[in-house]
Amino acid sequence: MSSSSAGGSQVRPAYWVAAVLVVTGAVLASNPLPFRSPVSDAVPVPASATDTTPVRRPKLEPSYQVAVYTYRCSDCHAIIAQRNPETYRAATQHREIQLEHGINTSCFNCHHPSNRDVFVGDGGVEIPWNQPQLLCAKCHGPVYRDWQHGSHGRTNGHWDTSRGTQTRRRCIECHDPHRPPFPGLPPAPAPHTLRVGVPAHSGHAASHNPLRLESVNRDLPPASAAP
Repeated sequence: MSSSSAGGSQVRPAYWVAAVLVVTGAVLASNPLPFRSPVSDAVPVPASATDTTPVRRPKLEPSYQVAVYTYRCSDCHAIIAQRNPETYRAATQHREIQLEHGINTSCFNCHHPSNRDVFVGDGGVEIPWNQPQLLCAKCHGPVYRDWQHGSHGRTNGHWDTSRGTQTRRRCIECHDPHRPPFPGLPPAPAPHTLRVGVPAHSGHAASHNPLRLESVNRDLPPASAAP
């Protein structure tokens, strides 16, 4: 065998290796199998979910505004005949108020019958207008205890009080004192995990009853069809 043919047989495999490398590089450059991250896209969170301002901004003083004038409650009630606390007739003033506070149907369960600038506690004790949580504690003792320990309600400020102040929001800064239950709200985006994606939900029904057990067996008739 001549030296030229032997050299050609050695060079030919080198060409094949180079060709394979070029083809492999071209295939990889075309990205035929793009990477798909198992983490789903981030869901935008509404500003209301991270807003630190109080839900409500009530006046923590006994005042009432009519047009451009502001009066203390006692300014008007001093010239209005005192109402018998035992009567339950509809209010002729403050018609904008809708009292839907459970079995609490009397204004004088909370408002002092003679001093309109304060609330009324047990035994006729006067409760300052800027301390409504003491009034709520009359009927909502366990909730008031939880509020004192920080497990109910909201705390604004710093967890580390050495770095700043910490304030507890009062009851009426979240709840309407005349209609305490919160109205229905659209749910915030739920958390999502790897390979699961964004969970779908249909929202909360307005007539949802948390005390009713839903049927697990799909073959059973719905609860509304039961006698």
